[in-house]
Amino acid sequence: MNKIRSISASVIALLFIAIISSCTEDTTINTKNSAYVPVIYGTITNQDVRQQIQVSSTSGYFDKETNKRIAKAVVTLKEDSGMVSKSYVLTQDSVGSGIYATKDPMRGKPGWSYRLSVVMDFDNNGSDEEYTAECKMPEALKVDSFNISKKKVGEYTLYSLNISAQDDGDVENYYMGKYSINGVWYNKISKYIAFNDVSLNGDYVKNLSIWNFNDAADKSKFSDDDAKDMIFMSSGDSMVVEFSNISKVYYNFINECASQKNGSNPMFGGPPANVSTNISNGARGFFTAYGVSVVSAKAPN
Repeated sequence: MNKIRSISASVIALLFIAIISSCTEDTTINTKNSAYVPVIYGTITNQDVRQQIQVSSTSGYFDKETNKRIAKAVVTLKEDSGMVSKSYVLTQDSVGSGIYATKDPMRGKPGWSYRLSVVMDFDNNGSDEEYTAECKMPEALKVDSFNISKKKVGEYTLYSLNISAQDDGDVENYYMGKYSINGVWYNKISKYIAFNDVSLNGDYVKNLSIWNFNDAADKSKFSDDDAKDMIFMSSGDSMVVEFSNISKVYYNFINECASQKNGSNPMFGGPPANVSTNISNGARGFFTAYGVSVVSAKAPN
């Protein structure tokens, strides 16, 4: 069973789950001794929102600035069911932001294919280059129930995230979770919850523990270096989780991002080749689509 860098203690069990927030992910990429390259990152979800694509350039490994945003790109999105297709032109609300959005809210559709095209003169040689990626939206994960329980493991108190759901036994599935605690969303890819269902074999799982957070009261038991990268919970905390069924390649991308320098923000602390990409023509980043199931719970006393 694959492992992803834990937020606190070991994951007790892996299931399916993914989560995508409508907020923009942090996509700073640093490169070391390598040429600047385009960075393209975006997700299409089944939420009724203006879908967004970020376009930027890698920053130098020792630069303290975030990626340079690219304002002069032509960004188009095509969705296709096999019988029906539609194209969208994405534009910037604020010129120079590098964040391109659909004109109106749109919902991605499970089973449909999506193709992204970004055209720009990145190297300023007077000739445009095209960067493309394709993906297909899986069926959304249906979570029947979600709760948070409190337990003692050795000297530590843990808050366990538990779900009940039916695993799809026909295929190997991969899941992700994005979450907020008391209204604060943790949008760094290194903080995502991600796992697969290889041990479930199509079973119905009830109250399965999928992730653990340490109690804030135990923070002093960890070194300062460890504690600064951990997310702690306290009794009474409110949590919202967006669960999603994701592709294997995006699951690998999340794992690779999380394992980079300092568990980097979604991107690479070393040469960009360290992290996979599905963007063509030498660009970095990722383009994917998935459905979202939103649940919420409170941490017990």
